[in-house]
Amino acid sequence: MNSVLVVRNFNLELFGNFKLQNINFSVKYGEVFGIIGESGSGKTLISQSMLQLLDKRFIKYMSGSIFFENKNLLNLSDVELNCIRGNNISYIPQEPLSALNPLHTIKKQISEIIKIHNKTIAYKKILQKSIELLELVGLDGSFLNRYPHQLSGGQRQRVLIAIAIANRPKIIIADEPTTALDANLQIQILDLLVNLSVRFNIAIILITHNIKIISKYAHNIAVFKDGEIVESGDSGILSLPKSEYLYNLLSSSNINRVVRKTQNKNILVVNSLYSKYILTRKILRKNIYQDILFDINLTLKQGEILGVIGESGSGKSTLCLSLMNLIDFDGDILFNNMNYKDIGNFKQFRKNIQIIFQDPYSSLNPRHKVIDIITEGVKIHYKNKINILQTAKEFLELVGLDGSFLNRYPHQLSGGQRQRVAIARALILRPQVLILDEPTSALDKVTQKQILELLLDLQNRFNLSYILVTHDLDIIKCICDYLIILKDGKVIDRGNVSILNNSKNEYTRVLVESVL
Repeated sequence: MNSVLVVRNFNLELFGNFKLQNINFSVKYGEVFGIIGESGSGKTLISQSMLQLLDKRFIKYMSGSIFFENKNLLNLSDVELNCIRGNNISYIPQEPLSALNPLHTIKKQISEIIKIHNKTIAYKKILQKSIELLELVGLDGSFLNRYPHQLSGGQRQRVLIAIAIANRPKIIIADEPTTALDANLQIQILDLLVNLSVRFNIAIILITHNIKIISKYAHNIAVFKDGEIVESGDSGILSLPKSEYLYNLLSSSNINRVVRKTQNKNILVVNSLYSKYILTRKILRKNIYQDILFDINLTLKQGEILGVIGESGSGKSTLCLSLMNLIDFDGDILFNNMNYKDIGNFKQFRKNIQIIFQDPYSSLNPRHKVIDIITEGVKIHYKNKINILQTAKEFLELVGLDGSFLNRYPHQLSGGQRQRVAIARALILRPQVLILDEPTSALDKVTQKQILELLLDLQNRFNLSYILVTHDLDIIKCICDYLIILKDGKVIDRGNVSILNNSKNEYTRVLVESVL
């Protein structure tokens, strides 16, 4: 079988000293080729190099070749490359919400990629093809007039796949296509990609840090570390790793179960919580609402880790926002027996309960230095009562960073370092409860393990209580004491972690069985 893509002796150096060195691999027609490695290993950089998407001002040096059907992509003009991008080679970026234009309907965004490469095609033909593409990815024509914010994470990812296959490409580069999706949706999206690959003989370059995904779907694999391929071969290399690096990547998926004693004291109690969003705002009439949460009841004990799991759209993030009093809700939330409704100055109270978001990059202000980011809350709540610089250094050291990071900006940090800064920002206010909304889903397994071990260490040190929202059942089994399972805004199952193995609830069993 001939190769559709061949990378030979490719070298790239950016200003800032990061390098890709001596990269060699080939991808066959219809093959699923896996690229794995920890954050900052060069996975995304090589994918952007294939399509020449990098700003040339940042490139210090480049050599070698990247052949697509015997054409060296490095020697092509921008006009020639534009005929290949989105036509012969498609790219599915990691975050579907930021990849789709929030101001345009799905119809316009699918139509655009068809029209660019088929300039004489009639409007009716574009509309018909758009509907066919949506049906291929498991959606229907009713989605054409929707905007990205009106879709779930899985639906947005399907739209990106529809755009990617619109012109029947020879290669699809899928950069972390399932990072923010629950286990059910992960399998649906990956199965969809593989089925389309078989049906249309499309090569898939699958970039991920999820070893289980690679072992199940990839035919051949390249393992990246610090801009180099340290090991490559078929999926069998995952069973018998030759390099120490790959061995460490595989072993990082195993986290020892942590058993702790929780106290009987209830720190957070939720009774009959209902929550809804404004679906449509009306000027002269009542707004139209959509109910999200229905009759939620839960209890968090002092020193406990409560897990919250459920598929995309089940209401997990809405629950987090309600607990932070960031959206309106009906019902009662009691913190140390104090009802939220009785708290006059909630801004001052909020230092007791903090949240760490899923994506550390978007949750940190890109214009602020680390010292300003982590001390902003201190300045609000404690004013001049503490030494800002000394406190900032102290909490950076708590999360494994040193004082040299204080004057850096978020873009100068790795994913793991940014998440550590986010943790320091939350801890510096000395909260009693931390809400962790998918705190490790955007991180590779090595960094995930480091962050989880850090969170457990900090919990023991400060007697913290955690509410952990995640779709990773391995993490739930490892660190959680108790869990609730959400579906369609309702708690449909609850208990200690053992319910994942012997639940009588059919939905819980499906969730567990869907894990790769």
